[in-house]
Amino acid sequence: MRRYATHDRPSLWIALTALTGVLVFDLLPGLLLAVLMSLLLFIAYSSTPRVAALGLLPGTGVWGDLQEHPRAVAAPGILVVRPDGALFFGNVNRVRTAVKELVAASDRPPRAVVVDLTASYRLGLPVLDTLADLAVDLDHQGVELHVARVRAGPTRSLSRHPLHATLSPDRLHTTVTDAVSALRDGGGPS
Repeated sequence: MRRYATHDRPSLWIALTALTGVLVFDLLPGLLLAVLMSLLLFIAYSSTPRVAALGLLPGTGVWGDLQEHPRAVAAPGILVVRPDGALFFGNVNRVRTAVKELVAASDRPPRAVVVDLTASYRLGLPVLDTLADLAVDLDHQGVELHVARVRAGPTRSLSRHPLHATLSPDRLHTTVTDAVSALRDGGGPS
């Protein structure tokens, strides 16, 4: 328990829940309480993903979190963001709000936002609808939404959604580097 207290507080709460539940209620109810506590912590964590602004690490083709990598260089006029977790109905509105806040907080408004969806292994209808709403929100500000690193399964879902018409063919990119290069080469708004 000391190791959990020192290194992993959420797991400490789960372990204490299991211990207390077993001592008070018996083995099976105690374990069920611990499972319930694990599920609640998972939902809470998944529902509030951090949205990282990314920059290119010098000498590499890697895009890293600007807060974690002070040497990373943001693309001029382009805001590159990555939700640190998969998008689903329970968190996509928070991500939309976070992206809009990052745009508003920029010294100079970006001409484009590139969303790196590498962590999203599925794009359900609420996610696609919210991304379409984000595209409209940004468009009202003169900012284009671009999407990068969409996996094969989500690409199939995206191809059947009206958002696909907004993104295709010029705003859907294989990598973040491809997206930034396309925008620099004149593929984006002026």
